[in-house]
Amino acid sequence: LVIITSQAGSAEWRTTQNANKGGDYGHHMSRAACNMAGVLLAEELRPKGIAVILLHPGFNRTTMTKKYAHIWDIEGAVEPSDGAKRVLYETIQGSLETTGKFINCEDGRQIPW
Repeated sequence: LVIITSQAGSAEWRTTQNANKGGDYGHHMSRAACNMAGVLLAEELRPKGIAVILLHPGFNRTTMTKKYAHIWDIEGAVEPSDGAKRVLYETIQGSLETTGKFINCEDGRQIPW
């Protein structure tokens, strides 16, 4: 089971990306809640042999991120088709060993909670 979520739900990353400014409370809180649901679901389904992975698709050039178009090139935003390939790759890597993990599809690393 794959949950597409966002690094916006990482409390630790907020101290870097939102340092001294906060903001976007609803978005960050909803992603954190989604991530918690994913972890709880992973624990519930683990005994049944069902893996649950939480994936941050990365920074994609979409209408949702259009307000950040001025930094797309600087921050390495990719076309949605490339972002989808990253998600597919990490989905294939998913297993009971990665169940409940929060993975960044940009680099395959685990995102801190």
